[in-house]
Amino acid sequence: MLFKIAQTVIIIVVGAFIVHAQDFNYTLSDDSLVNHYASINRVYYATRTSLEPKIDGKLDDECWQTVGTWDGDFIQQQPHQAKSPSQETEIKILYDDKYLYFGIICYDNEPEKMSPILGRRDENNGDITGIAIDSYNDKQTAFEFNLTSAGQKVDLMHMGEYGWDFNWNAVWDGKTSIGDSAWYAEMRVPFTQIRFAKKEEHVWGMHIWRWIHRHSEESQWKLIPIDAPAMVYIFGELRGIKDIPYKRNFEVMPYASGQYFPNSNNKENVGFGVDGKVGVTSNFTLDYTFNPDFGQVEADPSELNLTSYEVFYDEKRPFFLEGNSILEYNSGNDMLFYSRRIGHAPSYEPYYSEDQTLEMPENTSIINALKLTGKNKNGFSLGLVNSMTARETATIKSADESIKEAIEPFTNYSIARVKQDFNEGSTVLGGIVTSSIRNIKDENLEFLTDNSLVGGLDFEHNWKNRKYYVAAKGFASRISGSEESIARLQRNSRHYFQRVDADYLDYDPSRTSLSGWGGELAGGKRSGKLRITGDVEWRSPGVDMNDVGYLRQADYIDQNFRIQYLVNKPKGIILNYSLKLAQGHNWTYSGENLRDNFSFISGLRFKNYWRLDLAAYRYVNEIDTRRLRGGPSLRVDNRNRIAAAIQTNSQRDFFAGLRTDFTRYADDISYENAYTFQLDWRLSTRFMMSLSSTYADEQDNSQYLRRSKINENSDKYEYVVGNLDRQTFYSTFRAEFFITPELSLQYYGSPYVSSGKYEDYKRVNDSKAKDLDQRFELLTRQGDLLLDGSGNEYHNFSSYDFDFNFQELRSNFVARWEYKTGSTFYFVWSHSRSNYQEMYNASLFNSFKDIRKISAENAFMIKFSYWFSL
Repeated sequence: MLFKIAQTVIIIVVGAFIVHAQDFNYTLSDDSLVNHYASINRVYYATRTSLEPKIDGKLDDECWQTVGTWDGDFIQQQPHQAKSPSQETEIKILYDDKYLYFGIICYDNEPEKMSPILGRRDENNGDITGIAIDSYNDKQTAFEFNLTSAGQKVDLMHMGEYGWDFNWNAVWDGKTSIGDSAWYAEMRVPFTQIRFAKKEEHVWGMHIWRWIHRHSEESQWKLIPIDAPAMVYIFGELRGIKDIPYKRNFEVMPYASGQYFPNSNNKENVGFGVDGKVGVTSNFTLDYTFNPDFGQVEADPSELNLTSYEVFYDEKRPFFLEGNSILEYNSGNDMLFYSRRIGHAPSYEPYYSEDQTLEMPENTSIINALKLTGKNKNGFSLGLVNSMTARETATIKSADESIKEAIEPFTNYSIARVKQDFNEGSTVLGGIVTSSIRNIKDENLEFLTDNSLVGGLDFEHNWKNRKYYVAAKGFASRISGSEESIARLQRNSRHYFQRVDADYLDYDPSRTSLSGWGGELAGGKRSGKLRITGDVEWRSPGVDMNDVGYLRQADYIDQNFRIQYLVNKPKGIILNYSLKLAQGHNWTYSGENLRDNFSFISGLRFKNYWRLDLAAYRYVNEIDTRRLRGGPSLRVDNRNRIAAAIQTNSQRDFFAGLRTDFTRYADDISYENAYTFQLDWRLSTRFMMSLSSTYADEQDNSQYLRRSKINENSDKYEYVVGNLDRQTFYSTFRAEFFITPELSLQYYGSPYVSSGKYEDYKRVNDSKAKDLDQRFELLTRQGDLLLDGSGNEYHNFSSYDFDFNFQELRSNFVARWEYKTGSTFYFVWSHSRSNYQEMYNASLFNSFKDIRKISAENAFMIKFSYWFSL
């Protein structure tokens, strides 16, 4: 009943925008042959079979020989669009009451040049073929199943305008084999793994494709032009599937894990839990987990953050990744649902003395989580998430006592997302509500807010075969809590209500709630050779969704305009190229100018498959409201930035890339230089190594150091910045060995070093002055003392040394074995070293080399999961 009411309301609200769908006629390309093939409505009729094939990749079963029809006539999409492919491809689709069966023959007249390269699941390697099914027939989303010629699975979900969700992993079977004139792909996909409306006869969108690695060639059963604004709405059709009996799907995956920490007081940890799915209807699925293991196999990258902004890390936990596409609500860099808030690190760390030890968990325990997602035949999609995290405590131990102290309250998180499609997905209206409720019973945790409530609406309309679009989003938030918690939130780096030069902001320490709103408007032409788009985003000073979402900064209005020109026709030595001009303007919410920026970006791909990218940027009139950490806005000098990148043919066994990035400031002091080197080496079809290294050398004339009261009786502060000379080097090394598509050994290692020194110290005088001598007053360092212009000791800065040397290594070794479809065994060795010193190391090489001298922390984990369906 709730679904029906919500759907009816949405239909009434946007009824005025709805237009009737017309026969598809693609006219967006300036090549008439491309328009012709894109306009053809290709249809394939699947055939019911009573003969079940053995999934071994050989296609020699009786059903493949006698049942149904083979179809072909693929057309090339790239590099020579609308031309005949270099190799032929044939497909056949069968089905029974439980499964869809796909057979694909990839002919090759040079079989010795085929590329059966093994790789990780969901990683495109070597020759590939696959099929995407728009089982909702909504012209927007699709489930895709692919196999590399080596037999590795690649499955994903299509998410509209060239958005893909590779985190979606279905439970299905697929095998390949290689013959003397072709390679063969055979797949069996349970109907329970795709979602569709319950009907007597189904009409689904369908896309079939093939990638020939050595030619960088893609051919398709139904051409989807390379410059089309989206994919799924141009799919062909799959018909003939009738009378599928509905069976409620129950999937269960219990797990057991054991962990050993040789460097910890709690050396052993054993865990049990269960994940699963319930098919509520044929198109809605409930995911559940109890006592889940939400540990990450791969560590987050290292970073020494000297800014006021929170570092954003990608979600890597399978439960939250799968099906997350329905729950997405993003605006610019911000997200209303950022799943890493659930199970985050504890918010409070107790004080303990030198003769005491502290034991506390790295992350908050997740008691359970439920997720309902799906879409019905009328285009109404729903996503619901609810999760509870436990009250956590830390233990402070001394020789004669042990004290427990609360570090995180019990918390409930809720997310609800709805969307309604109209006009075959050309018009979409949606909404989202997120909530967090903390049960705070401990006095030391009253700095945390009690609850948050965020709601948003979004709308998008496309016309003329999605050549043009207009989109709008609006959201509002309200955070409630104690006076202490709301005062702390106002002073947070996202808001800085205490800024002395922001008269429009009212810092009130007696508040018990904070509210605000934000949104964006966007539109333009996003297909064809010439594309023109623009957008305006805004965030009011009080908006905040960081209890469940991610907000980088409030209090701004940002306008952007882009013109892009793309050419995909080979000419001379050029295979394709693109040119892009962009302009941006940024204000505070009160209208104060924050920055103007202009950019030119170009990309060229050559016929030998090398690539060259060039970019130039100009930033002027910049005022940084965050740099002085709640102090007045600080002028940032105008700057120019240029970047260039070149890479060799990525289809070769040996691939290299180089990127350089240079920034120069108008003060003739500040600069940034960065060099990145990428190397991929495929030693065999089973063994792959890759290395990505970056060296950065920068000098910042106004790096924030600290603030200090003018005198003991004053509420006013002075701010000190320094001229920071910093060098950073970090590298990511991967080695992967694949014994079979299901059994692999992987190593990931990421060392990071950063060292910086301050060559001079300055008091901020007139923060917005263009002249450096007016903006800053130089302070003199004499030994451990900082002296002002009169030679007097400047406040209490003498007790601080701001130079630094940071070293860190994070690495993992993972053995993964999918011993049965959907069931996996893991062995993980995690190794880390980290050290921070208040000193400068002039040799970054020595700093890097000395990582081995830092004491290591090791963790070993074994995890066993078993998937079965009821």
